[in-house]
Amino acid sequence: MYYVVIDLEWNQYHNPLWTPESRSGVIMHEEIIQIGAVKTDESMTPVDTFNCFVRLGGRRRLDRYVKKLTGISESDLASGEDFRIASEQFAAWLGDVDAIFSWGQDDRRVYLNNLAFYQLEPPACAWYDAQRIYAAQRPQHGPLALKHVAEEMGVRVQLSLHNAMNDAALTAICMSALDIQRGIEEYDLGRKTPAPGTLRPISTAKTHRHPSQQAAWDEACASLLRCPRCMQALTLGDDERGSLTRWYRGASCPEHGGFVLRGEFLGEKYKTLKLSFFEDNEETRSSVDKEFMPVTSSARARRRHRSKKRRDSVAVLSPDELLAKAVAFAAEAHRGQILNPGSSPYIVHPMEVCHIASTLTDDHAVLAAAMLHDTINLCPQVSADGLRAQFGDHVCALVEGAGQLSAEPSEEELILSLSDALSSLRALSRSLEAAPDSFWNDYSAEARAQMGEQMHALEALFKPLKRSAAFKEFKKLCAKAFPKEKA
Repeated sequence: MYYVVIDLEWNQYHNPLWTPESRSGVIMHEEIIQIGAVKTDESMTPVDTFNCFVRLGGRRRLDRYVKKLTGISESDLASGEDFRIASEQFAAWLGDVDAIFSWGQDDRRVYLNNLAFYQLEPPACAWYDAQRIYAAQRPQHGPLALKHVAEEMGVRVQLSLHNAMNDAALTAICMSALDIQRGIEEYDLGRKTPAPGTLRPISTAKTHRHPSQQAAWDEACASLLRCPRCMQALTLGDDERGSLTRWYRGASCPEHGGFVLRGEFLGEKYKTLKLSFFEDNEETRSSVDKEFMPVTSSARARRRHRSKKRRDSVAVLSPDELLAKAVAFAAEAHRGQILNPGSSPYIVHPMEVCHIASTLTDDHAVLAAAMLHDTINLCPQVSADGLRAQFGDHVCALVEGAGQLSAEPSEEELILSLSDALSSLRALSRSLEAAPDSFWNDYSAEARAQMGEQMHALEALFKPLKRSAAFKEFKKLCAKAFPKEKA
């Protein structure tokens, strides 16, 4: 029986527009630059090691913070292998190992994401979190950082950390003081005893932080929806239940059978998707049914339940159904409204805003919000509560915040604001071209200057989207309509 203890170092991409994206649509938020691993026997005695630097793809450069933290240089990476070759060498070195261990869950998430980016298959053995095993066997533990754990276990740390090979070796040394076989057997039981009636997950995984729920779900589909026992891709069922932020869904592995998957979107400004995997048995199904059982003990409870059912009904909408419903709702809400006297129906504007947004994102929640962005402000019959009941909290929050950029706007806010501003600027430019000599007669010099200042201020705010065609068009029209020397 052989085990492998692995540690990874990776490059980070902070700007969403600079984050690598494969042709198949997989986004790589962290790119592996070093793989370090120690192979041991069942008594955790080292028998072999693997150490490899990995070159960055394309023309991507090493992040300054990562360079300072790890001590890895550009020359180190230049001497390494491409990820495809490095991963093949590592897979061959793994052979038929019985289990992989890493300190924490991040290494597994990043490794699976990089494999998905290059369309490579993961190893077919189980992957365990050594930090979780340590926490279960040392319930009175202190901080769970590797260095603190080593010191707590009496291991003298003489290696420089944040080096994949050194961290893997130190993890293996710390694990040698644990009962690994017992840790594997008890791994599914978790560290804490759950409350009666509470489901106990087999495994959990979290995505990277994203500006939207859709982006978090895309990452999960690309790399995390894998069997917690053999890492083969899971097939999702159609039996989804829950709300937009917490839901249950069946999943199956060709080797280990069925599971019940729970997804929870965490965070306010940025979204993280937490996935929990449960055994597909009577206890799990009963617990899920109980969570959604009607409450009838009082009229107030019944009203709460009916309200919850209305919110949950939004969750069963597919992305296409959500957008189609938003289009129909906006068309009805803006019925009879026109853009300007004698001009087109008002619905033309939100349709154009939605089209521009579709060039910036494929998140149907953002596109639905683009269609609905003026309904609360311009349609007296539409309220925030009514919109929330129809489309859920997330879409309603985007509509309520449309046109009001925060100090540090999220990508969703920028996309909505840029789409709205570009649509308005296009209309202004068309009017200016139709009557270049008389258009500004109805505006005072002060009003024209103020409008120009606002447009140029928006241009500065939209710079995180500067690589998009929409931003380039906005900048061009803004310079034409409001030359800076005249603004």
